[in-house]
Amino acid sequence: MAVHLLRFPVQVVFGEEAIREIRSFARSFGKHALLVTGDGPTASLPAVESIREMLAEEGIAVSLFSEVKSDPDVETVEKGVATAREVGCDFVIGFGGGSPMDAAKVIAVRLNNEGDIASWEGVGRVPGRAKPLICIPTTSGTGSEVTWVAVISGGKRGQKMSIVSHHLYPVLAIVDPRLSYTMPPELTAATGMDALTHAVESHVARKSWEPTRALSLKAAGLVFSYLERACQDDSDAEARRGMSLASMMAGMAFTTSGLGLAHALSHALGAHFKVPHGVANAVLLPHVMRFNLASAPEAYRELAAAMGMDTAGLSAPQAAEKAVEAVEGLLAVLPLPRTLRELGIPPSSVESLAAEAFLNTRMRSSNPRDTVLEDLIGVLREAMG
Repeated sequence: MAVHLLRFPVQVVFGEEAIREIRSFARSFGKHALLVTGDGPTASLPAVESIREMLAEEGIAVSLFSEVKSDPDVETVEKGVATAREVGCDFVIGFGGGSPMDAAKVIAVRLNNEGDIASWEGVGRVPGRAKPLICIPTTSGTGSEVTWVAVISGGKRGQKMSIVSHHLYPVLAIVDPRLSYTMPPELTAATGMDALTHAVESHVARKSWEPTRALSLKAAGLVFSYLERACQDDSDAEARRGMSLASMMAGMAFTTSGLGLAHALSHALGAHFKVPHGVANAVLLPHVMRFNLASAPEAYRELAAAMGMDTAGLSAPQAAEKAVEAVEGLLAVLPLPRTLRELGIPPSSVESLAAEAFLNTRMRSSNPRDTVLEDLIGVLREAMG
């Protein structure tokens, strides 16, 4: 019998106005917080000032670090560490999408650990515990608020590197769907497809098992119920709640079961061409699914049913194909590009992108189908359109 692992040490507060709960939890973390946000509109959201005011009522000072760009790099993280040390921060709050939360994770770890951040790339290489960390998402896609992963640019190849460690888990995740109301349709669609890719890849991953598959299936179903609605109406409370739940549950699933080829390839696209992560996943997902179908037909059949497809009377391979059709149908109604060619990716880059993704052995080993380099080249050529 196989031995399985279920990993989830994060406290979660979920629901409308959940942000108000930060007061009672933060009291035990210290007297000074570093609030890490993106360098765009996120830092100006009313919730930032609300966090300041609520923590001030508890006698907690807040220093804002709002210099995190999309795909944060090692230099930005070190700058955040210097700011936190200069003002004497006791804990860290990551507020925003995946980039600010990932930066906050590494800042929190770096405050307690010396050494080269790039040397932490991979699994289990962070030497020690982090400062207490709270993560508060304002998008519905990455699930970073509940995972043990941070993606930072830099490292040996100057590309995206995944740092994976139980020291990166936040102590607390506050998921307030109201914080996602301001997302425009394109960002809603991209982050939602990121959540769906997490759900699909974690469900078919080699380390998936009953608890993680239950989370993955529920997350996939929520995306199909609510993503189109959320894109059409940014204040649809039911849709925003459903997408926040989908993102969180998919994050809970993949932090144990792992991901696959879509993520390995999207990391390469982001590193070389600055393609937003959710957009890259959206373009790649149906092609990776079709590549994997024969290796996990039953798992894809389950996904097809969760996505609302009628699989009655179909063989497992036929039902599995319905999952791909469902994803293609969803993409057809979302404000997203459908091919790599639409993203301006030159066909001449296919081999180099595939070679970069092939180096991601952690994600390749989680994928349900064994791969060689030519397989990744084939998937990218199909995604060219």
